[in-house]
Amino acid sequence: MKCFYSFDTVIVDSPTAVTIGMFDGLHLGHLKVIDGCLSTSKTNQLKTCVISFSNHPADHFTGKRNELLMPMQEKIDAFENLGIDYLVIIPFDAYIVELPAKNFIQELLIGRLKAEKVVLGYDNHFGKNREGSISFINEHFGDVLETIAIDVAKVDEVIVSSSQIKKYLSEGDITKANAMLGLPFSISGIVVHGNQNGRKIGFPTANMALKADNKFIPQLGVYLCQVKIEAGLFFGLTNMGYRPTLNKDDGIHIETHLLDFDGELYGQRIEIQFIEKIRSEKRFDSFEDLKNQIAADLAWARMYLA
Repeated sequence: MKCFYSFDTVIVDSPTAVTIGMFDGLHLGHLKVIDGCLSTSKTNQLKTCVISFSNHPADHFTGKRNELLMPMQEKIDAFENLGIDYLVIIPFDAYIVELPAKNFIQELLIGRLKAEKVVLGYDNHFGKNREGSISFINEHFGDVLETIAIDVAKVDEVIVSSSQIKKYLSEGDITKANAMLGLPFSISGIVVHGNQNGRKIGFPTANMALKADNKFIPQLGVYLCQVKIEAGLFFGLTNMGYRPTLNKDDGIHIETHLLDFDGELYGQRIEIQFIEKIRSEKRFDSFEDLKNQIAADLAWARMYLA
């Protein structure tokens, strides 16, 4: 896959089937669009091209940095795994907001990307005042561009969207979030040294430094997870929170106790895939109470897995 970070640097060597979107999370709705783009390109012997953004569109309008289900590097890796030929990642900024849809299509899609087919989701709009759409392309460029509209994806009659997945995650409803994502929600980072409190009470943990600082974090609490490390896949308990029993600092900590694993993980990349929320975080009156609760959490996890 060739990745470009501005249209000025784009070089394509053959006609393309193009799709456009933020694609945060690459959930089931996004995958319908991507599958449509891949199948269209295969049928018509075209290359596939995805146009996406390095920041959330809301960032431009609110001035705030939004947390993402899938920060940029994760998204790049995912598109490569899906078999996309060209990925154009551009900032969602004033230029994009003010660019008329006709210019976007003529100069960028047709001129730069050699687009012959455009695959868009049911609610996709682009260009100044959001005037660009399937119907707009058909009206103004129907003689040179063919459009393919992809219908909405639903899970249990609820429309799949990044905002709905974030809502589920913020409520701790991992099951519903994962159903819309099509795979477990995950976070990744590097294992760093902690204060060894887990080891002192008999439950050593891997402390994670997040790979991306704008990664969306689910509701705080204790979760059953599947953990990917260099040695393979293990189940584990992940606590995300402020550790009120152990310390009173202001930072959120992400620490995981791996089941049936004994070894050092410092410096390793670790990926945590969320399966089920066990409980919310709470403060215990003593280390002994905390130790007993962790033992109970582990018993629950093993029964769940069994």
